[in-house]
Amino acid sequence: MRTGSDLIFNGELILSGNVVDDSHVGWMWEEDVFFAPSLVRQALAQMGEGLVTVRINSVGGHVNAGEQIRAMLAAHPGGCRIIVEGLAASAASLILMAGSERVMSAGSHIMIHDPSGVIWGNEDDARRAADQLALIANTYAAVYASASGKTPDEVRRLMKAETWFGPEAAIAEGFADTIDGTPPATAAPVPTELSGARQHYMAGCARLRERLAAPTPPARATRPAPLPAAAGGHPSMESTMPPIDPTPTAATTPVIETPATPVVPAPNPAPAQMQAAPADVLAQERARNRAIREMAAPFITSGRLMQADVDALIDSGVAATDAGTRLMATMAAHEGVSRTAPARSSMQRDEGETRVNGMIGALMGETEGPASQFRGMRLRHLAMELAGPGRGFNDTDAIRRGMRATTMMGGAYGVSDFAHITTEVMNRTLQQAYQRRAATWTLVTGAPLTATDFRELHSVRFGGDFSLKPVLENGEYQSAVLADEAEGLKVERRGRTIKLTFEAVVNDDMGAFQRIPTEFAMAARTMENSMVWSLIRTNAALKSDGKALFHVDHGNLAGTSAAITAAAVASARKAMWEQRAFGTADKDDFLQMEPDRLIVPPALELVALQFATLTTPATDGTTNPFKASLTPAVVPNLGAAAGGSDTAWYLISSDLPPIAHAYLEGYSAPTVQTIEGMNPDAVVMNARHIFGAAVVEHRGSFKNAGA
Repeated sequence: MRTGSDLIFNGELILSGNVVDDSHVGWMWEEDVFFAPSLVRQALAQMGEGLVTVRINSVGGHVNAGEQIRAMLAAHPGGCRIIVEGLAASAASLILMAGSERVMSAGSHIMIHDPSGVIWGNEDDARRAADQLALIANTYAAVYASASGKTPDEVRRLMKAETWFGPEAAIAEGFADTIDGTPPATAAPVPTELSGARQHYMAGCARLRERLAAPTPPARATRPAPLPAAAGGHPSMESTMPPIDPTPTAATTPVIETPATPVVPAPNPAPAQMQAAPADVLAQERARNRAIREMAAPFITSGRLMQADVDALIDSGVAATDAGTRLMATMAAHEGVSRTAPARSSMQRDEGETRVNGMIGALMGETEGPASQFRGMRLRHLAMELAGPGRGFNDTDAIRRGMRATTMMGGAYGVSDFAHITTEVMNRTLQQAYQRRAATWTLVTGAPLTATDFRELHSVRFGGDFSLKPVLENGEYQSAVLADEAEGLKVERRGRTIKLTFEAVVNDDMGAFQRIPTEFAMAARTMENSMVWSLIRTNAALKSDGKALFHVDHGNLAGTSAAITAAAVASARKAMWEQRAFGTADKDDFLQMEPDRLIVPPALELVALQFATLTTPATDGTTNPFKASLTPAVVPNLGAAAGGSDTAWYLISSDLPPIAHAYLEGYSAPTVQTIEGMNPDAVVMNARHIFGAAVVEHRGSFKNAGA
């Protein structure tokens, strides 16, 4: 079995061969050349957080696995320099888009095209599958568009035409940056019908189909083949695992195939082969029996199948790849449905999803809908339910088996059903708790920015001299002078590992299970508060001029320290009123910034509240005209206990806040992700939050050191 170390050579990450989903790894031979998301994740963990050089030569493969690898490489803290050595086709070209630098060797090629998949079912199934493929194609067109600078519509046209690029053409179209070595003489896209690279690609696809269509590898296959895309499986940007061959009947369901990449049904092992290797046959037979039992378990639990039916199916010698169709036919016969009706694998997927959603809802305290049949479920009950029928009287053993079961949804994600369900509950609970906990730092920030990777992004201030000038006698208008400044910030990834142990499940420790997400939500808000308020507390410098946020040259720092009084606030307001637009030369071009927030440390809470509380003055001379215009806010992160000051106070205008913040695209809240693998003694998860903040604007804020 390959490990992540197998992908590393001379300190570089080598992605060579087919892109394989983690669920297919166990079906590959040792001599097969392939890579999968779990292998790439292991390799990246060994290579540290610096810049990684990735060398790729691949005909592509599983589209979701390709996107998972692309996301990993794009999120690598040090960035990735990806070099195409030969071919980056289909799903491999998607991986290439993750490069902070994309390099082509002199004789390499890139190919992009639409994803394809096997469709099995009736007319409505085919339409749904076509809609699903269109959605996937549009999603990945957006990825190509973001990397190349094209529009998604332009990329979709290239994908539909299955477009090939040589090095110079790839650079011209924005899919690559540079050529490593002497560039080829031509820069035009490679004609599809004449391309030697395309012939190589098609040959690679044929080898992949042959490998996946071959009989189950002896002593290594422990899972049934994945379902086709239309039946709940995953689409491929090339060929997919072969579809289940329906039992011959009077009317069979057609299999829709991609013309360029026909799918060959998987043959059953010949009797001569089985007799030639009795040891291998024994291991293969055990794997077949286990696969069929796991496939049938959800239907036995729901009462739609009898154990005798499953035993008869196993005794008949049918291959695991054909068992799904036979199971559907058996259920149809029990329910009085004609056997000539097309068997729909989506029934298994729909029922599995309903059960999973019911269990998730029950663990979150829901009592209606799918959760009603699992009302009151706890961790211990969940594991025992997933263990399926025939769990006996040993609860501990049933819990262990339930924690590793993969009969429903989890196996598609490379984890057990127990890990999939508990992680989903953690995620939903975490995000709910995160949204409930207020973020005080929004007092000094504006709308969030979105970072597409971990590189620095910029918050740009535009300005200039826009004052109206006299029109010259010849009718000429004087040009406005535009100016801009940029402040940079990066998002930062922070997280911790959670381990839900076998002991905790046996002890039914729901308290810890429910408490962990809440604590991580609090930790995420604490992280954000610390990152934002430390910029104010330490008076961080702007990158554009190298000066502190509150600085005499910025006109937003009191020259004389004073307590919070009407006179001191009036002086601060005067300074903010007189801030001028960036880049203007007109002395009358004032921004007219009016503060609406008074921010203080805990030591000044009483003073601030008294200052802002409406009262009736004894005389006109003691009137405080700013009471109604300022909203006080107390921030403990600014006080002496946090390393700040117990006397300093701040005025902020919500129209021009001093801090910009950003989330990584798709991660606007903390998340929990299960670490791949099926450990029967623990579910290991990573809780992470990706956030960043930086000072970007000085004209909408003011500081007084206080007295």
